[in-house]
Amino acid sequence: MVLVDFSDTTVVVPAKNEPAVRKVVDGVLSALPMCRVLVMYRDYDRDPLFRNSRVRMVHAVNGKGMLVQQVQRRHLVKTPIMCLIDADSTYEPRDLRALVRMVRNGHDMALGNRFAKRISAAAMPPRIQFGNKVITKVANLLYGLSLHDSQTGIRAIRTSAFESLDLHEPRFGIESEMNIKMARRGFRIGEAPASYYPRVGESKQTKGIDSVEHILIELKFLGYSPKDKHKSRKAF
Repeated sequence: MVLVDFSDTTVVVPAKNEPAVRKVVDGVLSALPMCRVLVMYRDYDRDPLFRNSRVRMVHAVNGKGMLVQQVQRRHLVKTPIMCLIDADSTYEPRDLRALVRMVRNGHDMALGNRFAKRISAAAMPPRIQFGNKVITKVANLLYGLSLHDSQTGIRAIRTSAFESLDLHEPRFGIESEMNIKMARRGFRIGEAPASYYPRVGESKQTKGIDSVEHILIELKFLGYSPKDKHKSRKAF
């Protein structure tokens, strides 16, 4: 059997103290043959289980947004495509295949849409589902987007597009900032279905007050107007 070559892809795994990080990394290595994995860890020491030629571990700053900016500003991704997947085992690593394929075929960013499939209350309580849909709806109305799941933690993006963004959000507003700035700069954004499972470890899902904060973050980009806009290219 001929394996698909994902040597053009680096998967970034933001990790704090998630007990499932090994499972996620192993799943990514299996799902995307020949890919690279960048584990951005914060609250634990280097794990000898990650001594793999395809895996690199980097000590990360605190806050998901700050971590993503660290990847960007230090140019840690050297491949044409980069992916993000959370370290809590809520996402299916095999879903990255479709997202990478979308970027190869011309999209600049592809998001995993959890709402394209049935989400159990154990994985995401109804109030959290409602909050995520409201956040997405507000962004769609304000910025002319057509997304179904703006806050998803699994996505693929063209590395050159990612590095062109001027990112500043320090926490979980980074997803909204990326979506809005990609759209405002003229990049092509798409979605593909993504599975969503109950989290392994302590829950960090959005609370009611967090939904309000997300909407306020979206509002503050209304005045954002990039000097240069991008014209989407065909697949490289």
